[in-house]
Amino acid sequence: MAAVGSAATVAQAAPKATVSSAKVVPGQAVLVTVSGAGKSAPDGKVGDQTLSFYATKTGYQAVFAVPVDTKPGAWTVKVDGAKDVTVTVAEKTFGETSVIVEEEMANPGPEDRKTIDADNAAILAAARKADETPQFTGVFKKPAGKVTSPFGEWRTFNDGHRSQHLGVDMGAADGSKVKAINSGTVVLVRSTFLAGNVVVVAHGGGIASAYYHLSEAKVAEGATIAIGDVVGLAGHTGRTTGPHLHLSVRVPGGFIDPVPFFGLKVAPVRSIRPVH
Repeated sequence: MAAVGSAATVAQAAPKATVSSAKVVPGQAVLVTVSGAGKSAPDGKVGDQTLSFYATKTGYQAVFAVPVDTKPGAWTVKVDGAKDVTVTVAEKTFGETSVIVEEEMANPGPEDRKTIDADNAAILAAARKADETPQFTGVFKKPAGKVTSPFGEWRTFNDGHRSQHLGVDMGAADGSKVKAINSGTVVLVRSTFLAGNVVVVAHGGGIASAYYHLSEAKVAEGATIAIGDVVGLAGHTGRTTGPHLHLSVRVPGGFIDPVPFFGLKVAPVRSIRPVH
């Protein structure tokens, strides 16, 4: 009987999926954590979006965006072998403000609009280069400075042109150092019409950060950097009313509010050592 008992196998526990928050608003990032999934990353989806998991010391994680234009409702996070998790999207009303800038910045001509379209496409393409392999090992660090303009705010320029703010503005003196919010690879350094001098860093795990209106970039495309490395100097290039840092963060699914994102306890086990 003892021999029979010792040969018996113990059933493996089913994977368990949890989310960073069960109630979110448009523009928020959600962290999915899976334990008990074994040695292979699980497959998962939320809606039509595939979740790209990376390994942690205790399981796997993936992050996804609730796009800024999402309507209220329930989203279902599905992970193979685990019980479904429901994320409820609440209604969010974003603020409004009026901004006065130079007329050519408020109402760009046809050629400038072509430049703006190309700039936006380049920034988005660069941000999407953040694949699932993390280049960071810990949480993201909020830049110094007070938030002076929140994520999602609607801005009306001069005579009525309206756009939504897909980042946060941070108070920063002209020429002050702008530091990377985590380790990663510089995937874009570009002078743009509206965003001024821009640096985009791909962090892996599907996460990228973008730094706008720099007076000067201090990194080159292809450079591998560590958290806290200087990527540029704050300024007021492009469409601005004064010196500051605009920070955008993109995760799979879209741009998200960086402020709550900094509270997510991301914890990948692998990273790429920065080479300077």
